[in-house]
Amino acid sequence: MIRIIFCWFAFIVYTIFFGIIGIFLSLTFRHLVVKYAVRPWARINLKTGGIGLEVEGVENLPDEPSIIMFNHQSALDILAFMAALPIDWRSIMKKEVGQIPFIGWVARLSGHYTVARDGSSSDTKEVRKIVGQIRSGPSVVLAPEGTRSKDGKLLPFQKGGFFIAVLAKVPVVPMIITGGLEILSKGSAWINTGTMRVKILPAIYVDDLPSGREGREKLMQIVREQMEEVLNQEESENN
Repeated sequence: MIRIIFCWFAFIVYTIFFGIIGIFLSLTFRHLVVKYAVRPWARINLKTGGIGLEVEGVENLPDEPSIIMFNHQSALDILAFMAALPIDWRSIMKKEVGQIPFIGWVARLSGHYTVARDGSSSDTKEVRKIVGQIRSGPSVVLAPEGTRSKDGKLLPFQKGGFFIAVLAKVPVVPMIITGGLEILSKGSAWINTGTMRVKILPAIYVDDLPSGREGREKLMQIVREQMEEVLNQEESENN
């Protein structure tokens, strides 16, 4: 119990400290926010919690802007990809996240995208904004499931990210994150020690797919099949 209390206390302290750095950089050198505020914040939180991180496939990240899609099992997935990705990136997040002190402030100031996910006109406007900006970078990170899975199985995909990829004609990079469910499950505050794994798969280029809805549906199928293949493989290895 003492370790858990310390972890959460340290999380608050780290968030304030790196949040201040992130706010300053967002207002001065926005391209340095991930490198000097977000990435070290994620890494020190994982280390404090006794959580190891194994990363595979960094060489699969394309030089050009892309949409990186990850499966979502635990709140720790966010820290895992923040610590693992060696590039500048922006995320698509719920509007509520933008209201969280320091975390949300840095996100909004540094140019992350917030959506209500209610199909409103403001959401449509935000999606079109992403389409217009992503071609010039930085890359965008999102969870196509939209929320965390309770049992680790993939939930149905939302179409927004695939719509953006097909319309903007940028590659999609599937990223599979595992281990977080056993360390911090949904609805729990108890943090176990353990190891998380981030596996980045080769980019999928949408130029090779049909245009419009057909291309979007095909892209969703490919990403889902690739994610499920890795998840099933990991499950078999752990059993």
